[in-house]
Amino acid sequence: MTGRMAPLVTIVMPAYNAERYIEAAVRSVLAQTLTDWELLIVDDGSTDGTAAVIDRFNDPRIIALRKPNGGIGSARNKALDVARGAYLCFLDADDVMPRRSLEARVAEFRKDPGLGMVDGRVRVMDATLEHELRVFMPQRTDDAFHELVTFSGRCFMGPSWMLRWDLDRNLRFEEGITHAEDLFFYLCFCKGRRYGFTPEDILLYRRTGHSSMTTNLEGMERSMIWIGHELSRRRLASAGELIVYTVKRKRMMSGSYRQRGRYLKALQALLR
Repeated sequence: MTGRMAPLVTIVMPAYNAERYIEAAVRSVLAQTLTDWELLIVDDGSTDGTAAVIDRFNDPRIIALRKPNGGIGSARNKALDVARGAYLCFLDADDVMPRRSLEARVAEFRKDPGLGMVDGRVRVMDATLEHELRVFMPQRTDDAFHELVTFSGRCFMGPSWMLRWDLDRNLRFEEGITHAEDLFFYLCFCKGRRYGFTPEDILLYRRTGHSSMTTNLEGMERSMIWIGHELSRRRLASAGELIVYTVKRKRMMSGSYRQRGRYLKALQALLR
């Protein structure tokens, strides 16, 4: 990639056994009204036809990276090691960007150069993208870190954020946890930085019915506990924020265990 002019926006797409959906995701990037981008697709050791689908695309802005399976955090980190854009966003291989997704968010940065991240309207869809399940519209906040760490719901977090990447190019995803590595990444990035958003649609978030959280609740709980410890150790969160985080983490995990009929685990989650 040396010798090429840096793009305005880098889009990072981790992919693991995404053969069913990844073509639609990539085509949504190709359809963007803002064309100054690079798409870094990281095939994280897929065992299906994901690599073959990626290889069908012949566009110099699409860069395919391959690695042995190591999890979504390590896949994203491989892309971050070579990301060149001034702005950065992520797109999961089963989601879709509306045509003005990039342009609308970059426009907000240009209107207010002091912003650290820009969000937008998210439509949560079913697996076919034919039925809208709900709509998320960001709300104004002076402290995105506080909203995330207290799970206020004012920020969608993660898939919908575009970051001013030249503020912190050394930040990486934590590979030592199995879940919520994106939550911790965004908490680390947004601390002390201003949050903005566009009212336009910027993401169609596909609900496929497959979630690593529901299949590995213990891993999710361990990861959430680790994040709380790290927030405290690094002094990122206030004492009050840590209390709210812990209370909500316990309630969330207890409720998830109850939904699976694991009532002893649900009680233990409240005590940890």
